[in-house]
Amino acid sequence: MLKDAHKIVVPYKRVYKGKNLVMDKIYGPWGKSFDNLYRLKAHLEESSPGSFLVINNHTINNKIRFNRLFFALKPCVDGFLRGCRLYLAVDSTFLTGRFMGQLCIACAVDEHNWMYPVAVRVIDSETNENWVWFMDRLKEVVGTLEGLTFYTDCGQAVMNGISEVFPNAEHRECMYRLVQNFKKRYSGKVFDDHLWASSYSWSPYMFEKHY
Repeated sequence: MLKDAHKIVVPYKRVYKGKNLVMDKIYGPWGKSFDNLYRLKAHLEESSPGSFLVINNHTINNKIRFNRLFFALKPCVDGFLRGCRLYLAVDSTFLTGRFMGQLCIACAVDEHNWMYPVAVRVIDSETNENWVWFMDRLKEVVGTLEGLTFYTDCGQAVMNGISEVFPNAEHRECMYRLVQNFKKRYSGKVFDDHLWASSYSWSPYMFEKHY
């Protein structure tokens, strides 16, 4: 575009660095954002007492570096405990910024069948240690609830975390992931006519019929 509009040739690397300078001026440097985490924690504790923000650091080359974070607003936790079914969907998505990592969430369903966020965390990767740490923090927030059910994407690490911290909780797996596994052995109309139908069944009779 620069070449067509202004008849100049600018190396890609120079444009990339220029863009980063502009983004830093608008939003502030990426590295500085971690320095604001403790300010956020202090402000949160002042404005929303009882909210839960845990910042976990580790030491690399004798320097303190950010490791992971857990975040839960007190009003969201109270709303889950008082007005939502005891069902938590737990999953993560990749962060695409300069430092990468993953954003994870524990999400409930409210009485209108809308998604209801309960807790969030930021980690470097999905490991057993990170999922156990997340589940430990989540247990501190919501407690041990009888009848609690977790829904996951079948990932081994998250399943291990749930089993270790919430051994008495029910566990349900993502239907989409189950379908992908079924496709390794089966194909055709069995999915539309029976597999999805069984997952949407509201009575034991209809479930057994399709299953």
